[in-house]
Amino acid sequence: MGGMELRHLRYFVTVAETLNVSQAARRLRIAQPPLSAQVRSLEAELGVALFDRGPRGVALTQAGRAFLPAALETLAAAQRAADAARDLAAGRTGTVRFGLITPCATPEVAAALKAFHRAFPHVRLRVWHEDVATLHRLLAAGQIDVALTRPSQADPKWRQIALGPQEQVLALPADHPWAKRKSVPVRLLHRAPLLLINPESNPHYGQRLLGLCARHDVQPALNHAADDLAALVWLVSAGLGVAPYPESLTATAPRGVVFRPFAPRLRGLEVVLMWAAEGAAPAVREFVRSLSRVDSGPTSAVDRR
Repeated sequence: MGGMELRHLRYFVTVAETLNVSQAARRLRIAQPPLSAQVRSLEAELGVALFDRGPRGVALTQAGRAFLPAALETLAAAQRAADAARDLAAGRTGTVRFGLITPCATPEVAAALKAFHRAFPHVRLRVWHEDVATLHRLLAAGQIDVALTRPSQADPKWRQIALGPQEQVLALPADHPWAKRKSVPVRLLHRAPLLLINPESNPHYGQRLLGLCARHDVQPALNHAADDLAALVWLVSAGLGVAPYPESLTATAPRGVVFRPFAPRLRGLEVVLMWAAEGAAPAVREFVRSLSRVDSGPTSAVDRR
């Protein structure tokens, strides 16, 4: 059976469908004698006659009728395999393991994911929602393919596309006196209750604001902390203090919280799309190409009431 090839099956099926060698040859765009020779070669390989040959044409033998369904399925399976290989090579199928930090879970990124899914409906997405350190570790371990995160120089194999800065604004209770202001001078934070993320969860969160405070000789009161941004803004709504908060997430914040820009404005945090370019699957490359066009989030001042 080692000499049987897919072309032999195609020749057999075409003759079986037409029951006329001349018509089958025209459909296959080959000469009739080579077609007849290939069919006889297949019969010799199988050790059975697939056709009864007569002056008026050919007819399938019992062996030929038994062989036809299996031949059709084999050809169909080969076509499916070829299509699967081509789809994977073109990025139309596969899996993309995508991680992002909370400040990047914005409507803009959601719209980009929707557009990618519309363009590549057969690519599966697996999403991780983690802090910066965890995403970098997952990338380094090859457990995710792409991340929306903060810049890092930890591994030269990582490719990074800067998507722009994300400004931080001040989250405060809606009934706070500062809510009447269009912006909040940093000097007002002196001895004010300032909420941050637990250093164990994110040691870098709020450091730019604390640096801004230090340059203006301002010392906030650091009394309470939260494990993540959802808990942080919830503590603000409870009236336990004010907190720096990504402007990109203000539209999805709970009721009872308003946001004001700092004065001077707090320099935005950079967002990058990061991935290991070497060996990246085609679907991953298409995903990177799609997300590289997204804005990391709004950067204009907010006045959400």
